Amino acid sequence: MIDVHSVEFYVIAFVVAMALVTLLVGQRAHGEATTNIDTFNLIARQADEAGLLAITSEDTDHVAITRTGLPITDGDTIVLVSTIVDNKWHIQEKRATRGRGDQVEVDGAVELHFLRPGRYHVRYDSEVTGQWCTLTHTHRPGNTSRATLKY
Repeated sequence: MIDVHSVEFYVIAFVVAMALVTLLVGQRAHGEATTNIDTFNLIARQADEAGLLAITSEDTDHVAITRTGLPITDGDTIVLVSTIVDNKWHIQEKRATRGRGDQVEVDGAVELHFLRPGRYHVRYDSEVTGQWCTLTHTHRPGNTSRATLKY
C-alpha cells in the first residue's frame, strides 16, 4: 500500500494526470487535403468599393467567388488556389502571369465545382494586394457570404 503523503504517490498521480491531459488535448487526425487551382475571369470594374469578397452557393454543385478592386496590368492572369482540409477552406489569390502596361482595377469572378455541402471556415489571402479576410460560409443553395478584405 502506498502512503498518500509519500513522494511516490505524488509522482504516480502526476504521471496519470499528464497522461489524461495528453489524451484530452492531443491532436486529432485530419482528413486528406484537397487542392484546386482555378483562373479568375477578370471583368470591368462594376462595384464602387474595392476589396469586397462574396462567396455564393448557386446550387449543391456550383459556388461562385467574386472579388472587387483587383489592381492589375494589361495581360495579368490571376488564379485562386483553394485547399480544403475537413471544414477549413484556405483560398489564395495569386498572380500567375505578369503583364505590361498601365495599371487598372478590375473585378474577378470564378465558378468552382468541387465543394461539398457543409459549413466552412474560410481564410482568403491575396498575394496580389496583400489583403486578407476570414469568414464562415455554409454551402447550401442560395446562400451568400460576404467579407471586406483588410491589410
